[in-house]
Amino acid sequence: MKKVFTLTANYTTQDPPSSTAVRPRQGLRRQGVVHASILAAYLGPDPLAGKCLAQIASSRIFGNLPNEARQIDILEHRLLRLGHCAQIVIIDCREPEQHGYGHAKLSSGLVQLALVSEDRLDREAVFSDGYSDYLLWPLIEQEVVSRLIACVAQIARRSAPLFFSADPLVQKACDLLAQRVDQQIALSELARIAGTNKTTLVNRFEAAFGCGPMTWLRHYRMMEAAARLRSGHESVAEVAESLGYENSNNFSTAFKAIHGLSPLRYRKMAARRERSA
Repeated sequence: MKKVFTLTANYTTQDPPSSTAVRPRQGLRRQGVVHASILAAYLGPDPLAGKCLAQIASSRIFGNLPNEARQIDILEHRLLRLGHCAQIVIIDCREPEQHGYGHAKLSSGLVQLALVSEDRLDREAVFSDGYSDYLLWPLIEQEVVSRLIACVAQIARRSAPLFFSADPLVQKACDLLAQRVDQQIALSELARIAGTNKTTLVNRFEAAFGCGPMTWLRHYRMMEAAARLRSGHESVAEVAESLGYENSNNFSTAFKAIHGLSPLRYRKMAARRERSA
């Protein structure tokens, strides 16, 4: 029997259910999946749609899938942890004239899924707007899983850009920083390349993440560092150099400030957890 999720079909930004609204900085992710191999971000006004998607992602059905797809986490885009990014974006297109999410101008290379109402599906419009695929509302668990797996396969076939923010300017700046993660860049230079000024760029980052571009970059570098340390293929010095740190001690200090452990201790703990899993 198909498992259908129908928590809300007529929700709008003007009439939110007070008892279930997502509070700022409260995630939809499961405990213990901070390092999910694939992260999908829900971009829309309906916290219950985001909750449905998160429930599907956390269901046992993923345990029967290939290794590269077993860890798929979905959360509301504003709850992306500082320095983290998503490989898949799910954009709520059910009521675009009311909240505008369906008209979001994101990087064309992003792997994007359109969430559309079953009775308003226009396949030609979905694909002409640049979406990789679509999800129908009400959600059917197996359909969501199948389409997410197709997205994972698409990501594996090509180098797709990452999703950082629904703000196009912030997204562009983050993408630039991620591409040059091993280089030093001044705030003025970043603003110039992004096509704005320092004040505007800082204000937009503050609105998106609660910090400026350089603080965001430091956190992004440390998230990348943690992933590389968990893989176990590079030395601490090599990881530091690949992320723009000429001095390993400075890298270790920055890493400990964010993760609470030195790079070596973090690697050892990650290895123990991997063996016990």
